[in-house]
Amino acid sequence: MSEENTMKTELFTTDKGELFKLRVRDWFLNKAGWILEKLHVSARIREFEHVDPITNETIYLSTGTRYSVLHVGDKHFFFDRLTGRFDGTGTSLSDLQCEPFPNS
Repeated sequence: MSEENTMKTELFTTDKGELFKLRVRDWFLNKAGWILEKLHVSARIREFEHVDPITNETIYLSTGTRYSVLHVGDKHFFFDRLTGRFDGTGTSLSDLQCEPFPNS
């Protein structure tokens, strides 16, 4: 392979044909994303969990039949499963502390 047919970077080496395929793929994905955004198509998102190595805070997404719920620490952010619109926030019941009823 000649040096003029190879693009070199610090991370990897790619020939011009491979670089062209990557650029076409990137262009296609950007155009498809633009079209989906204009049509207000809801995004496909998968459940995930991530623990921040610095703060040790857990962030995860759970999905149900009606909502996708983003859990960030003690907060829960609810999104409509079909439209993707934000619907509200909440906390888990196990995190809430209630005062006992006074005896009468």
